[in-house]
Amino acid sequence: MILVAGEALIDLLPVPGEQHRFDARPGGAPFNVAVGLARLGQRTSFLGRISADGFGRQLRAHLDDVGVDLSMAVAAVEATTLAVTDIDAAGRAVYSFYASDTADWQWAESEVPETLQAGIRALYAGGLALRFGPGAAVLEGLMQRARRPGSAIIFVDPNVRSGAGVCMSAERARVERQLGLAHVVKASEDDIALLYPDRDWREIAAGWQRMTSGIVVITLGPDGASAFTPGGAEITVPAVPADIVDTVGAGDAFAAALLDGLIGEIPAGTGPAGLLRIPIEVTRRLLERASVSAAFTCGRAGAESPDARTLQDAVERAHRAAHGP
Repeated sequence: MILVAGEALIDLLPVPGEQHRFDARPGGAPFNVAVGLARLGQRTSFLGRISADGFGRQLRAHLDDVGVDLSMAVAAVEATTLAVTDIDAAGRAVYSFYASDTADWQWAESEVPETLQAGIRALYAGGLALRFGPGAAVLEGLMQRARRPGSAIIFVDPNVRSGAGVCMSAERARVERQLGLAHVVKASEDDIALLYPDRDWREIAAGWQRMTSGIVVITLGPDGASAFTPGGAEITVPAVPADIVDTVGAGDAFAAALLDGLIGEIPAGTGPAGLLRIPIEVTRRLLERASVSAAFTCGRAGAESPDARTLQDAVERAHRAAHGP
């Protein structure tokens, strides 16, 4: 079982060709990762605060439809968070959030487990839920408790956002503190640029790897992705060509495929120690597979990640395109 903790919100996506009209789609980085993992065949449970309003019912129905376990999801009385999405000429998504006092951030200690139940092999935490109080401290406490026994892999995606009222020095301190609890970090080059202006992303990623002693993966948009491994290797794979509709959920599709692949390579019971035994060429293959998953999502409107069969077919097509039949 993989436990995914964080927000479940509604993405309001512009309807192509129709001004001032939006399509309400389920979203939020952790929500997208939970859906992606379930579609890939992983037993997945979602630890999130989901509103009882109409949007919340839509979110619950979508998770239930793909087979995500909702036994740990909290029925929240607050409203659902909304993310209004603007798509630029290159298909990149820019977000404005309606998030004041909404369901996702109001965690109480009583709503999260004291310890992870037996059988949970990984905890994914990421998105805005690790930033917005008061709940961010509660989820960070869960990460701290989950790390102590050493049996579950902790996967963190900082998912940094800019905007009015954001203090980047505080963001750096927050991200560095939380990454210190992680065994696997997935971030983007844009995350690093926001946190460390004018610093080389490789320098930062290598420093993060030393901090975690695990695997740090940086997505680079059209330049592919790079992994920094416990053995000191840097592995880079090219981006997979895609006809981009938008980039909504692409990083989350990458994260889901990466975590799915890592869990598949680590024998049950070995936990974080199993990361140290993954060969470089296997790590490269997992990066390539995650990149194909991201490209698939870029070719569709909204956060539409592939299922296991679709992803395998896409991986095989990408391999033939790169290396021939």
